[in-house]
Amino acid sequence: MNTEEHDDLWELLGKARQPAPSPFFSRNVLREVRGLQQERRSFWAGFFFRWQPLTATVCVAALITGSWIASNRRQAEERQQLLVMAEKVYTSPDYGVIKDLDELLDSEKNSAWLSADVN
Repeated sequence: MNTEEHDDLWELLGKARQPAPSPFFSRNVLREVRGLQQERRSFWAGFFFRWQPLTATVCVAALITGSWIASNRRQAEERQQLLVMAEKVYTSPDYGVIKDLDELLDSEKNSAWLSADVN
């Protein structure tokens, strides 16, 4: 390796002027920042930006209310269908037999003849 060339390079680099910021650097930067024109928002953009949290809250409340109403309607329809089915069973001529079978099953559950050990 040729160290003489490297020594000359380091010597030359040592003589180079060191970069230093201007004493007015921060003032100049602030002047440029102030000089930039900022975008003006339209009326609606400013309105929605200012009222965005309230708008989001109202939208969420509307969604929850809508789902609650839909759920209640579904439950009302199910209740109505259940009442129609119960009316069909009640008006059926076989209702007396079904009633007797229900009483028979209840009496079997409470029967004293059933032992606790059915192994």
